[in-house]
Amino acid sequence: MTEILISIQPKWVEKIMNLSKRWEMRKTIPRRRGPFRVYIYQTEGGGVVGEFVCDSFTEVDPGEMTKRVLNDTQLTMQEALDYAAGNTVYLWRIRSLVDYPEPKPLSAYGLERAPQSWCYVKGGEDE
Repeated sequence: MTEILISIQPKWVEKIMNLSKRWEMRKTIPRRRGPFRVYIYQTEGGGVVGEFVCDSFTEVDPGEMTKRVLNDTQLTMQEALDYAAGNTVYLWRIRSLVDYPEPKPLSAYGLERAPQSWCYVKGGEDE
């Protein structure tokens, strides 16, 4: 299974972990075919705090931001429109969430620093 590490701000990580955020909005999607294992890197010193499986993507034009999209992403209309900046965005479906008991370091994924958005990784095994 393809593995990805995604950087997410703490307030959004919390919403993912409490299951209120079911889709992650991003400007790009992987070229490889899924499903994908997605490791959640919590920005601001949090480490890798969990993982989920992304088994599908949905393409959304800024003019098609519905209440359901906003509810599933936990974004306000203004946050979604600001993020999209007039461009198509993609929703990554969050499935099979695993909350790690202890955060893992980036080095466990072969990284020295976190990606700005996301990157392919291999592993997640402890050193």
